[in-house]
Amino acid sequence: MRKATICILLLIISLTFLLSGCIEIDVDTGIDMDFTAYLSYRIALDVAELDELNQEILKHALNQIGWHYQENLGFIVELNTEGDHCLLIMTRRVQNNTFEQAFKSLEDMLTDEDMTIFMQVDMALQSFDLQKRYLLSAATDIPQIMRLSNAEELAPELQEQLSEAMEAGEGTITLLMPASEQVSSSHQANIQNNRATMTVPLSFTERTDFELAGILNLRRDGTPGGTIEEIVDELTTFRQIAILACGAAIVLLLIILILIFSIKRRKAVKKYYPKHEKSD
Repeated sequence: MRKATICILLLIISLTFLLSGCIEIDVDTGIDMDFTAYLSYRIALDVAELDELNQEILKHALNQIGWHYQENLGFIVELNTEGDHCLLIMTRRVQNNTFEQAFKSLEDMLTDEDMTIFMQVDMALQSFDLQKRYLLSAATDIPQIMRLSNAEELAPELQEQLSEAMEAGEGTITLLMPASEQVSSSHQANIQNNRATMTVPLSFTERTDFELAGILNLRRDGTPGGTIEEIVDELTTFRQIAILACGAAIVLLLIILILIFSIKRRKAVKKYYPKHEKSD
C-alpha cells in the first residue's frame, strides 16, 4: 500500500470518525518552463464545527503528514493550523537541464509509490533535435484505495459515514507542461506562452483518469518556442531587424568616415594655405 495514499486516507477516515469537517485535496504536477519537474499536494481542512479536542487531532494528523513528506521524501512543506481553516502544502521540485531530463524526473516522481497518489502512470517521449513529442496519462482510484485499505471491515454505520465524507470531498488535478502544440487531451487544455495547462476534477467516489499529448518545439538556443510557423516568423523578424541594424551601422560608419575625411581635409588646407598676417 502506498505511503502517500495511506497518509491522505487516514486523514479522510479521521474526518468520518469526527462526523464533521470538509476536506479539499488539490494535486499540481508537471514541468516548468525552466525544465523543473514538480509534484505538489495542497490539503485544506475546515474544522470550524469541531470541538477543541477534535481540532487538535486533525491538526496533529496534518503535522504528521507534513513531517513525513519533508523528512523522508524531500518535500518543501508549508503548514498553517491557526484558526478554523487549516492548510498543508507539500511540494517537491527537481531541476533539470533539458526537457528529456525533466520528463524522466517527472516520471520518477509520479511512479514512486512512496510519494504518488496515482495508481497507473504511462509516459512516452519522442525526442528530435528541435522537437519533442510526448504523451502523459495517469489515473487514481480513491474507492479502490479504500477497498485495499480494508475500509470494508469498518462497522456499517462508519462505512456509511465514510461514504458520505467521500461524496463531500473536493479536489482537482492540475497538469502543466511545456507545449507548442496540443495533439490531444482528455479534458480541456489551454496553451499560452508555450505552456499547456489542464485541470481535472478529482473524484472521491470513482476512478479519475486524464491524458495529455503535446508537441514542444525548441529554438536554436534550446528554449521552448511556439509553433513552427511562429518560430519561422520570429526568425524572419530577427533577420529583418539584423539587416536593418547592419544597414544603420553602415550608414553611421559612412557618416563618421565622411566627417573624419572632412576634418582632415580642412586641416590640410589650413596647413598649406595659411592666412596672411595683417601688416602694421
